[in-house]
Amino acid sequence: MKTLEKLMLLAFLSIQTITISQNKSLEILSKKYNTSLKEQNKGIAILVKKDGKRSTLSLGNFHLTEHSLFNIGSATKTFTAILILQEKEKGNLKLSDSIGTYLKPIKNVDNSLTIQQLLTHESGLDEVIGKNIVEIFFAKEDAVYQENLLQKIEKNNPKMVGKFNYCNTNYFLLGKILEKITDQSYFDILRERIIEPLQLKNTHPYLHKNLPNLATPYHENKDVSEYLDYQFFANVAYAAGSVASTLYDMEQFYSALFETEKLLKKESLELMLKSGNETYGLGIFKSKFENQNYFGHGGNNIGYSFRNQYNPATKNLFMMFSNNISIPSRASIRKDLLSFLNNKPIEDFKSVDLNNFKKYTGTYLLKEANLELEIILEDNKMYIVVAAQGVKSELAQKDKNSVSDKLVGVVLSKIDGNTDSLKFNQNGFETTINRIKPKK
Repeated sequence: MKTLEKLMLLAFLSIQTITISQNKSLEILSKKYNTSLKEQNKGIAILVKKDGKRSTLSLGNFHLTEHSLFNIGSATKTFTAILILQEKEKGNLKLSDSIGTYLKPIKNVDNSLTIQQLLTHESGLDEVIGKNIVEIFFAKEDAVYQENLLQKIEKNNPKMVGKFNYCNTNYFLLGKILEKITDQSYFDILRERIIEPLQLKNTHPYLHKNLPNLATPYHENKDVSEYLDYQFFANVAYAAGSVASTLYDMEQFYSALFETEKLLKKESLELMLKSGNETYGLGIFKSKFENQNYFGHGGNNIGYSFRNQYNPATKNLFMMFSNNISIPSRASIRKDLLSFLNNKPIEDFKSVDLNNFKKYTGTYLLKEANLELEIILEDNKMYIVVAAQGVKSELAQKDKNSVSDKLVGVVLSKIDGNTDSLKFNQNGFETTINRIKPKK
């Protein structure tokens, strides 16, 4: 689930690039990332399907592979959306149906909201899963796992109805609607409709600690295996983030979804991809690279993170996972994998020009997120530190006037005549951040 992914690691200072080589092998990425990943005690597994051929790579520590099992987190939402669309194909529901058609009144939930608004995250509902996820995960109390989360939904934001606002509550409700319509548990439906037909032998409706080849989950550099509890994934993550799988099985899943009609009819898939808004369809994210359309759904949970992108035009795909709540150098590796799929050069990191940028060290305020970001100099390297998130990420040079962090691809650029402010850009969002404290 995307619990810690908003404007968090608002790192600046982008990457200046030099070409490593043409993309002949994924091993290029080993040269680029292995050293830093091992220093951080992080690991990443990657699977790429390019021109019909699979390639895999294990980076950093832990020897994570395409057969390592992990929680896919919010990528579960694509499974849930498929099950809803299957019910639509059967004539058992319409996307325009109100949720009140299937569910009894729930406090602070408007019964007139539609199934489609849940699918596209345009309901304005309050977040009940991601809000206290760390505390819930580490509580190890059965009573916490068995609480009725729907009774904890706070007042919605009516101004956000019809606007995209990612919220796990939407898919929790969709799981309940599926159970009401089918008179089966959500997990039984997953097995019968997706896992068994596709013969996903290493995919499970929810994660539990006894699964074979389970990647050891880490949180804040500590093994948190002892805290794994199936009740957390089954009762809390549920239809928004419960599924456990491997990269190998997930490649089978996405290939079946996009290249066959084993899961959805062609018109249903088209509806999934074209509905919603520029960011999100029905249980799936939309993005572009080199003017080509990509689709996928990542996920984050305590101990695991997952990212993927599929191009329907070329049938090329990449997937990666880490046994941490976030994938180290995620934005940079994503860009490199997309470059690899499109036969573009992969670019190496270049050290920050300290003579040019050390004057910008200090603490800055990102007003929109009420978040303090610190730029520090340490051992002749520059870092962005977000103390509130427990994040420290190295920066690299992008061009003469810009730098960026390696994790989320935030670019910070100098402003002419102003050394106390920086231009901030992340995924099209732009603002100015101002220094509120000088360097220590």
